[in-house]
Amino acid sequence: MNIKKLVAAVGAMVMLTGCGQVKESVTEFIDNDVNIGKNAPAVNASIDDIKALNDEAAKTETSYESEEEKALRLAEERMKKLSDKADEYISQMSSEEKIGQLILARLSDSPTDDMTKYQFGGYTFYGKDFKNSDTEGIAALTAEISEAAKIAPFFAVDEEGGTVVRVSEYSQYRDEPFSSPQLLFSRGGAELLEMDTEEKAKLLTSMGLNLNLAPVADISTNEESYIYPRTMGQTAEGTAEGISVIVRTAGENGLASCIKHFPGYGENTDTHKGTAHDSRELYEFYNRDFVPFEAGINADPEKTPAVMVGHTIYDLIEPDVPASLSPEIHKVLRERLGFDGVVITDDLGMDAISDYSGEQSVYVSAVLADNDMLCVSEPETAYADLVSAYEEGVITDDMLNAHVKRIIIMKLQYGIM
Repeated sequence: MNIKKLVAAVGAMVMLTGCGQVKESVTEFIDNDVNIGKNAPAVNASIDDIKALNDEAAKTETSYESEEEKALRLAEERMKKLSDKADEYISQMSSEEKIGQLILARLSDSPTDDMTKYQFGGYTFYGKDFKNSDTEGIAALTAEISEAAKIAPFFAVDEEGGTVVRVSEYSQYRDEPFSSPQLLFSRGGAELLEMDTEEKAKLLTSMGLNLNLAPVADISTNEESYIYPRTMGQTAEGTAEGISVIVRTAGENGLASCIKHFPGYGENTDTHKGTAHDSRELYEFYNRDFVPFEAGINADPEKTPAVMVGHTIYDLIEPDVPASLSPEIHKVLRERLGFDGVVITDDLGMDAISDYSGEQSVYVSAVLADNDMLCVSEPETAYADLVSAYEEGVITDDMLNAHVKRIIIMKLQYGIM
């Protein structure tokens, strides 16, 4: 019998029979109640004793937890485990190995030797790397490089579909190139986009490739603009739906995504060939350009994709440097959008970035701006510049640890390590 019910019964009998008959009535009540076990309180226990027992029992009762609270608690527990695991790895790394993790290097002619020497965070594969190989050959190469890595590397590729394909350009990998997300979404909506992403993820991961530098979250409805063919060709809401489907489906099939090009390309010119300027104010991005990025970032509650920052100069946010080198742009991403995942620069060898190196190494500037990984075509130079900056105290241990921790957590989330 519940202690609360017993107290209530005693009180009721006191009122009905008077104090002189309480002891006998309680004894009879207990004797006739089959629910009272051997651990029941003594008949002559005080009400305070019973109340104390009842309070103690109440402490063990499970409080109600909403679904939202449960999800938040589980997410916090998962992140705590990942954080602790990442700290374990970091504690065993040298400063040089940490610096190596910041570099996403263009695949060289001797990638295994370079990995042994520099311990890069990963490699980016381009079209030429697939031309004279096949799925078995690429799988063997990524496996060989991985053997030389102390921290499992990212193997990245730009396989957007449409005008930007590196793998499916060649028939030994796929009968025809992957279609653009814009075409797929316009013809079959989210369902067709999901099917395409699943096939793409299975092809890439079969070769050991684990990071797709896609999807393009930029918004453009102007068919004349440079970026238009690579976008969804939709409004902010339509683009957000497509980006969410791609990121989630890729993650479910073991492929990490890198959403690009933050804070939004707009209708600007090609930064591969020169400098692009955007004169929009920050508030104009919130209900448009940021919407697909937020959708992609939050597409999978257990995995956080990377975000690539582009090279456009945003005149009314930070007019002196491209977004990839802008602390203010990164502050918006980190603080306003709450993103604490891996931030990757667009290729730092592009023409739009070379004019802003100044006296300080562009690679050092990129790290100081709060990028976690640098997409580079001259990784040895980048590595040497970062080591020098570390030795001079420009890059600190705290900076290194923060960047490397995000990288390792992402690799853990996607099962890369």
